[in-house]
Order: sequence, then structure tokens, then C-alpha cells
Amino acid sequence: MELNNNTVVIRGQTRQMTRGSTTVTIDDDSWDTYITPVLYPLWSSDRDKLTYFEYSNGAAESWKCDKQKYVRNHTTGVYFWKDYQFTEPTIENVRTFVTAIREAFDACISVRKNEVDETLERIIEKEKGISLAKVKIWRDFFLHTSDWTMLEDAPVTADEKVQWKLWRSKVRELPAQFTSSAVNLVQTLKMPIDPKVYKEYFVPYNAGVDYLATDEQFIDFPSAKFSNLERVMNEWIRIALLIRRPTKGFNVPTVSSISDPIEALVKRIEEEQAALQALKDLHS
Repeated sequence: MELNNNTVVIRGQTRQMTRGSTTVTIDDDSWDTYITPVLYPLWSSDRDKLTYFEYSNGAAESWKCDKQKYVRNHTTGVYFWKDYQFTEPTIENVRTFVTAIREAFDACISVRKNEVDETLERIIEKEKGISLAKVKIWRDFFLHTSDWTMLEDAPVTADEKVQWKLWRSKVRELPAQFTSSAVNLVQTLKMPIDPKVYKEYFVPYNAGVDYLATDEQFIDFPSAKFSNLERVMNEWIRIALLIRRPTKGFNVPTVSSISDPIEALVKRIEEEQAALQALKDLHS
């Protein structure tokens, strides 16, 4: 089968679906809510289950469906699952089914994204104060969004590039504000103003003062005035979570090698999701 953006593959026994280049294992709740109503009754039912389906309309349109039917051996009287290939639907039936199953797949992905977003937000918000893990994430955010200043053709002067190098070195030192292993949280960070702020807002009122040479060039962060920036940073974390396992077609590192707290956040999210599932199982 030729893989393309319109490819659909369903593995019923493992509840795994592929759409285009995206393959996802659907959780039971999402499967029952979104997938089962599309499958039932033609494509899958209690005694006539879909085991495998594939559809592609690349160079040539093609489809295949394998099912298992619960049947009785008339000789022994024993019931068993019999494998067979399902060929009854017309191509129009198949196209209608594929359109509906794509929409159901998209709904499952949307639910999963919302759950990750909500869990991540809850983890971040419930911490009273600023943790070392969060500081490391913020450090990485500031470094990545200022990488352009280190490029050979960056639109900055030689003096400005020296200032940016100094700023980035101070940003790298942000975790050092946790003075000992006994300090788990801090309320604010002392954040250096960047060279652009220095040039536009500090120098006009403080002529002759070198860059980052005075305490007043280090501001408390975060504060209410930086709420929009915090939202941007949290969105950066969410995107990092989504791309932490890049596809093989891209020669890029995993985010865990870029931002070490990401793996810790993912682990905490997975632990919370497991705990929620355990509660569901307990009350089901």
C-alpha cells in the first residue's frame, strides 16, 4: 500500500489507527465514543469484528478489510472466531466510511491534545512558587529564542553581539539561583534585561553605565507585567511535548536533549493519567 495523506489504517484488536503519517493508539473511552459508532454495525460488531482495514487513493485507489466472525462448527458444536476478508461494501460505501472514520480519528486526537494541555497546565499552576525544573525550561526558552543573535549574519553590531553573549551567559546561570539542594522553590528570579531593552530604555536615562553592570539591570521575573510572556513560554512547553519524538524523516534531536525537564514533565503527566485511569477502573 502506498502511504499518503489520505491513507487510513485501522488495527481493531490493538485499537491503533493511522491517518497519513500519524499513527496513534486510541484509548478505550475515545474508541467507544468516536470510533465504535462509525464501525457499527457494518464494519464491526460484537460477533463480527474488524481486525484490519486499510485504504489508500495514491496512484490507484485501493482498500482491504479483514474481519473475524464468531461461528459454530456444525460438526463439533464448538464456537470459534473465523478469519475472513470482507468484500461486500461498494467503493461508495468505503469512501463514506473513510470520510467518517477520519473525522472520528481527528476527534480522538483533539481530545488527547486537550487532556495533555489541561494536565500540563494543572502541573504548572499547582506549584506554589518557581521550581528548578520550570527555571530550566525558561532558561531553554530564552536561549532558543535568542539563538539568532549568535548567527554570523545576525543584524546586530559587534558590540551588541558581545552584549547578547553576556546576556545568554547570565540566562544560563538562572538555575544557580537555587542556592542549595534544600531550596526547592523560589518566588522570583533576577532576570537580566536584554541588550535591546538596555539600548532603548536604559541607556537614554543612564548614559555611561555599562551593560549589566548594575543591580537595577536585573528585574524580578515573573510578574504581572510579563503574563503574556508566560503564556507564550507555556505554549512553547506544550509544543515541545508534542514534538519530543520527531518523525524519522527529520534529522533533528529529540526535545529531551534540548530541554532536560521536558522528560520529567512528561513522566509526571503519564503518572497522573495512570492515576486517573486507576480511579476510573475502580468505579467502573
